[in-house]
Amino acid sequence: MNMRIGDIDYFNMRELLKDCLYEVQANAANSGIPGIPSGFQSLDDLTSGFERGKVYVIGGRPCMGKEELMLSMIRNITMESKMPVLLFSTNNMKLDYIERLLTIHSEIPTLRLHQGLLELYEWERIDQKVETLVEAPLYIHDSLDLPLNELIETSRNCIREIGTRIVFIDCLQMIDFDNDDENSSERIAKVMCSLKQMASQFHIPIVVGSMLGRGVEYREGIEGKRPQLMDLANSSYIEGLADVIMMVHRHEYYHIYLDDNGRDLRGRIEVIVKKNALKPLGSILLDYHEKTGVVCMKNKNTTSKPVDLKKMNMDNDAVRKLITTFDLKEELPELPF
Repeated sequence: MNMRIGDIDYFNMRELLKDCLYEVQANAANSGIPGIPSGFQSLDDLTSGFERGKVYVIGGRPCMGKEELMLSMIRNITMESKMPVLLFSTNNMKLDYIERLLTIHSEIPTLRLHQGLLELYEWERIDQKVETLVEAPLYIHDSLDLPLNELIETSRNCIREIGTRIVFIDCLQMIDFDNDDENSSERIAKVMCSLKQMASQFHIPIVVGSMLGRGVEYREGIEGKRPQLMDLANSSYIEGLADVIMMVHRHEYYHIYLDDNGRDLRGRIEVIVKKNALKPLGSILLDYHEKTGVVCMKNKNTTSKPVDLKKMNMDNDAVRKLITTFDLKEELPELPF
C-alpha cells in the first residue's frame, strides 16, 4: 500500500515489486510483448510493441515508405489484433489513405487501382478482400493543419465511445498549436509535451510520423544515407520527449543495392530504432513492394510459449515462494491493454 507524508504519496518496495512481477507475468502471457503488436515481430522484439503511455515517432524522407509502414501497422492492428485504431490525417487525405489501405490489403498496384484500370480477376480480388476490410475497426479524423485541442478532444471521445486502443498521427509538423507568436521550435516542443501528457492521461500509445530535414540528401555512402536523429526537424525537442524513435529508409532509392554484409537491399525497407528507452537499439529489414505499398516480413520467427505459474507452482519452490510472498495470481493475467 502507498504511504502519505504531508501532501506527498510514497510507495514501498513490496508493492512496487508486486506490480513489477505482475506486469512481467502479464507480458509472458503475450509472448513477451507488453504492448500492442505492430505485426512485425522482429520490430516488436526490439520495442516490445506499442506500450501504453508512450509516444512513438516514425521519421522518414519522402519516398522512403514511412506512410506505407504506418498503414501496414494500422492494418495489422485492426485486422489481426482486432483493436480499434484512430488515425489523424493532417492533409485532408482520408480517401487517399483508404485507397492505399485497399491496395495494401488486396495487393493490387496503387496506380492501377487509382486509375480504375483493373482486369476481371483484380475486381474479383477486391470483392473478396473488401469484405474483411470493411469490418476493420479503423476511424479516421481528417483536418487540414490539425488543431491540437481538436486532436485531444477527438481522442478522448473515441476512447470513451468506441474503445480506441492506439492513436496514429500522420505528421507531427502539421499539428497546429494555435499560437502565431511562437516559432516552430517552441510549437514542436509544446506539441510533443501535449502528446506525452495525452498518452499518459489516456493510457494509450501514440504513434506520430515526422518529417526529416534534407541533410541526408547531401551525405554520401551507405552510412551517410541512413537517417540520423539530427535529421529530425527540431530534433532536440523530439528526441528529448519521444519514448521511441524509428527511422524508415530505403537504400535502393539512392541506388545502393548491397549492404556491408552482402545482403540484397532491393525491394527492402530498413526500420532503424534510434531511441528506445531502457531497451536495445537496432534495425530490421522488411520486404517492401513499391507498386502496392505492401510492407511485410519475409520470415516470421517462432517464440517460446509463456510459463503458466499455476502449473509451475506444483513442483517449483522459487515460483511458489514468489506467489506466496507477493500474493500473485497463479493464472496468467489478462493483458492490461
